[in-house]
Amino acid sequence: MKAMDVMVRDVITVRPDDEVAAAIKLLAEHDVSALPVVDDGGKVVGVISEADLMRREEIGTERHRSWWLEAMTPGATLAGEFAKAHGRKVREIMSDTVVSATEETPLGEIAGLLESTASSACQSCATASSRA
Repeated sequence: MKAMDVMVRDVITVRPDDEVAAAIKLLAEHDVSALPVVDDGGKVVGVISEADLMRREEIGTERHRSWWLEAMTPGATLAGEFAKAHGRKVREIMSDTVVSATEETPLGEIAGLLESTASSACQSCATASSRA
């Protein structure tokens, strides 16, 4: 099977300067778990997903660490978490790592791309944690 056999053709997108609330509404209305973020030229510049919305201040799911763990957490990590929890624009909370494929790409190859991207993200998290 190829991407064309399972892909969605009428894709709903958002722009980086859209309000997070509007993106949340689109996710719920269309029963999707993620939306591509496109620039004015239609180029994909990121993705906003349910995972990006998990830790939000307004719904009481913002991450809270003990004072000693927070003191050991790198400033860049804390800043990123704060932006995701308090961001009002899509650009502030979207993931900017984009994995793409053509409609001719075999599903096995897509799975490998996604797996290697997830593995790289986990290694980055582990590296940041080990520096803490």
